Amino acid sequence: MEILLLIIAGAVLYYLYNGFQDYMKNPYKIEDKEQYKKEYNIDDTPYVPETTRDRIQKTEYGILTMILKCIASVDGKICKLEQELLKNMLDDIANELSDYKDARLVLQDIFDNSNEDLDDLASKFSSLTKGEYKRRLKVIEFLFAIAYADGHLDDSEREKIIDVAAIFELNNDDFNKLYDDFENEYSHNIEISKEKALEILGLDENYTKNDLENAYSDKIKENKQNVLLNKNLNKNFNDTSTKILRDIDGAYKILLLKFNQD
Repeated sequence: MEILLLIIAGAVLYYLYNGFQDYMKNPYKIEDKEQYKKEYNIDDTPYVPETTRDRIQKTEYGILTMILKCIASVDGKICKLEQELLKNMLDDIANELSDYKDARLVLQDIFDNSNEDLDDLASKFSSLTKGEYKRRLKVIEFLFAIAYADGHLDDSEREKIIDVAAIFELNNDDFNKLYDDFENEYSHNIEISKEKALEILGLDENYTKNDLENAYSDKIKENKQNVLLNKNLNKNFNDTSTKILRDIDGAYKILLLKFNQD
């Protein structure tokens, strides 16, 4: 019996010795290489590189683009003047993002496809523009401009703008002045004769539909205010652009009747 136990003990020691020798030769040996590959396959890495769209969307300009989308879509429609103002605003934003390739296309994609919460966007924009009170005030002014573009301020538009202004922590007097200025400007209708409309858009009696569309876009671009420029932060949008833009839009509508009657 003792001999049997000695044989067994010797066998165990021999096995352990050989195993130890094998480990010392290759202490990091992986027995099941296929299992290792399956668990740590580099193709399965959860890291996904940020796209240009991702990076732009996180900037104050990307967030501003989404805020514009929220306000523009509140009443379910976007009029001609609103379209032009938004298009030009995205052009101005793209200029600020010139370091990004295809920034204008990316901004359009963000505008067309974003569906973020307005309050959350306003909070993010406010955080990114701390110490830039006048810039936030200017954004509210532009939100009023696009909301009033169709001639009146919808109740839902007003409530949304009030919410954003509150998150921006605007002074009540500053906000009320903006609101009153736009209300006063849009409290009366503008009357433009056909002759005056032609003069405003720089057209003659023989204008074509294409002439009209191009003249309208050019005049809006020429007379709109770039609210992103520091030099414009102290300029009142109503003093520099609103009435002129209303005249251009009114002239366009009068001259458009020529083609609606055909």
